[in-house]
Amino acid sequence: LSPRVRALPRWTLSEDKRKISTSFVARNWAEAMKYFNALSVIAEEEGHHPDISLVNYRTVSVELTTHAVGGLTLPDLVLAAKLDAIPVEYSQKWLRDEGASAYRQVDGAPAMK
Repeated sequence: LSPRVRALPRWTLSEDKRKISTSFVARNWAEAMKYFNALSVIAEEEGHHPDISLVNYRTVSVELTTHAVGGLTLPDLVLAAKLDAIPVEYSQKWLRDEGASAYRQVDGAPAMK
């Protein structure tokens, strides 16, 4: 699955290669919650549920693995791609400071650089 993970530049493969993760800072609480709500709908449709967290009211983290097999599977990668398509208004400071090369704003939606 490693070559497929490279097609998801917003995601990081864990050292043990059992999960992928991503994180970002949303513009505000409402944007973070909109993302989580959209994620929830997609996860239910896919029948595949990531581990998610929200800290500091707008820092979003998502971790994907297939718990049943104890590792990364194709459904994790499919879900990651679908989550990348969720429109998010990112913190401009985070974009600037983190050099978030995989992210940029286009009409309020994420897009690849």
